[in-house]
Order: sequence, then C-alpha cells, then structure tokens
Amino acid sequence: MGCSSSNIVTKSNDNIDEQNQKEENASQGKNQSQISKKDLKLSSLYKSFGFTYQLLQNSNLLLYTNYLNTNCEFTSIVENQKEKNEKLSFKSSNHSIAIGYRKGYKLEFVNQDKFFVFLNGPIEAYCVIDGHGPFGNKVAQICQDVLFEYVLNLDKEKFENNYTNSLNEIYEKVNRKIINREEKTYGNYDPFLSGVAVTLIIRIKSMIYCSNVGNVLAIIFNSDTLMPSKFNITELTFNDSNFNEDILNYENNSEQDSQNLNDSIIDNLINPNEINFEIRRIYENGGEMRKLLGETKSRIFVKGKYFPGLINTRSLGDQIGKGIGILSSPHITTFKLSKSINYYLLICSDGINNVMNISRLVAILQENEQLLLESVSSILGESKASYRTHSYTPDMTIVIKELKVSE
Repeated sequence: MGCSSSNIVTKSNDNIDEQNQKEENASQGKNQSQISKKDLKLSSLYKSFGFTYQLLQNSNLLLYTNYLNTNCEFTSIVENQKEKNEKLSFKSSNHSIAIGYRKGYKLEFVNQDKFFVFLNGPIEAYCVIDGHGPFGNKVAQICQDVLFEYVLNLDKEKFENNYTNSLNEIYEKVNRKIINREEKTYGNYDPFLSGVAVTLIIRIKSMIYCSNVGNVLAIIFNSDTLMPSKFNITELTFNDSNFNEDILNYENNSEQDSQNLNDSIIDNLINPNEINFEIRRIYENGGEMRKLLGETKSRIFVKGKYFPGLINTRSLGDQIGKGIGILSSPHITTFKLSKSINYYLLICSDGINNVMNISRLVAILQENEQLLLESVSSILGESKASYRTHSYTPDMTIVIKELKVSE
C-alpha cells in the first residue's frame, strides 16, 4: 500500500534498528507520545504475521495487511489495554483497538482477508475485505489499495455534503479496476470468478458512515445507561447472503420445491414482500439459487449452469455475476454518536459471523469486562472451535474499536 505523505513513519524488517533510532530522536524533538524501542521492534513481528503498523508524527495510527499473508495463526494488537501477552500487543496513549487476523485451513496459500485501520485526526477509517475465488487475494489487495488511497485523500467537507455519491463512486471505481484488469502491481489475474465482500466505515467527529457489499458484518453497541449490564446494539451493515433464510422460510412453509420457487418468482406469483428484493433482482437477470450437495445454504448461479456459485447478491469483481444481477453499489447507513457514551465498533469477516451471531459476539465482550484483547482472542478461539468437524476453515478477521466523542 503506497503512502506518499511525508509525515508517515514506516517500520520494516530491513532497517528496523536504524529506523528505531531515527524515530526515537524525532519523537523527542516533536513533543510526541513516547513510544519505546520495544514497541517499535514489534513491527517486524507484525510484518511476519501478515500486517504492518505505521505511526504518524502526531501519534495517529495506520494498520494494514500485506499482499502475501501466509500466517496460519492469529495475532492481536491492543492499545490502552491490560497486556496479557507482550509479544502480541503494544500501547499508545490515544486509542483503544484490538485486531484478530487468522488464515483458515484451505487450499489457498495466502490469507484472502485484508484490513486497514487509519486514524488521522478528524478522520478515522476501518475497513475489512474478504476475497473469494481463485484470485481472491489479488482482487482483495487491489480493493484495499484503492479504498485506502480514497480515505487518505478524502475531502472531509465534500464527503459530508454528499457522502452517498462519494461512496457509490469509489465502489464503482474499485469494481471497474478489478474487472477491467487496470491494476498490474500484483501480476495477472482473472476477474470472472473472483471478487470481494467489503465493509468500509468512515468516522468524522460524531458521525459514522458505513458502506458495504457482501457479508462482512459491522455493529456498534454501548451499555444501556439504565441497565449497564445490557447493551444497545445497532447493525450497520446489510448482509447480502441473508437470501438463504428467505428461501429456507419459503420452502419450509410451502409444498413447492426449489424449481417451483424459481418459476414462481419469474411468474410474479409470489408477493414481493415475501421474497428478498435482492433475490428478485437475481432471478429477473437470468440467475437462480441452488444448494450444492452437502451444503445447507443456497448459492447463486447462472440459470441451468454450475457457475459462479456466489453466496452474496452484491460484491466487487465477480464479472460473471454482474451479468445476473450481482451489484457493486454499496448499502450505506449512518449513525450519530452521543457525547458521554462509550461505544464499541466491531467488524468481522464471515469466517466469524457465519458461526457466531451478534448476541454472542457482544456477550463475549461482556464476559471479558470490555477488555478488547481478551475479547478478540475469545471470539477467534470460539469461531475456530466451531469448525472443528470441518475439513475446510475460512479466513477470519475481526476489529474491535472503542469509540468516544470528545467534549
């Protein structure tokens, strides 16, 4: 991920000791928060685990994944939290965040999940990307690069005035770059059967702007003022794989089989309110839903064919899917933070939210007394255990961030 901004300090494996000394000297001359040499040397550990962190000169933060992520274990980053494992945590005076990142057990050599966290003064951005298909890693990296550049150069006032158009345009730009193969940095790839689900959250002061395609979950929650043991939860994202529940509910309450369901939708025999509007779009564009042998959820195919086999009605890339109604335009929601309330933002890929519902995710944070590092470790551990009987385990990414509004 390229950063041209001159005020970004980057650590790498090649010159970590020399860079540490330069940054220590620079920090002493700029009245920064003190970052110890021990903390700086951890960047080599992070890079080996598939992601790198950078500290901006004003102690803001940038975290992002690298292209070749081959780690089979998860690691966590934590700030302002009690350190349980010094090798997997560091401290900073301004932020509280924890990230879990784990490669699944599958045929792909690399982790196709990507993420970046960018905390830069008045603008914060959190993004989790889940690649799929034979070139999922490459298209996910392209998506990450383009979205990060967008955030880095974001004009705050223009965005606030017309965030809907701004977000729609950047999603279309990412989709176009993937499908037209405009990006050559990561070598050749085929976009026909490869794409990404993505959730991008931008925070400006007290406003949260959430955009997503696919099934990367984002929720925001806070303790109830009257009942501190209870959390108020808001789901920010729209799950584009929820059509499976709609189909299942219809089939369980009808004598019609799947083929009749297909015909009924085309013939407008079903009340539109009974079937997800996303499903109708797929069928009206020549697609259909079917379950593969041994699977419990339906997938999206070209009618009568065995491709592309998608699980989401919206994504970036997936060129074949675009011909049967798979959209690249994002769902967009907003949320206003209130003063004097501590919020938690949680974003996770479907490797986690497929086996853990929202209530359980929030309950784990309660059980760990709002300690982010412990919560991330528990969530990843429980998710992994849920796949114990499977021969295939998906990649898993989770970001939990504590949010406050300055007085």
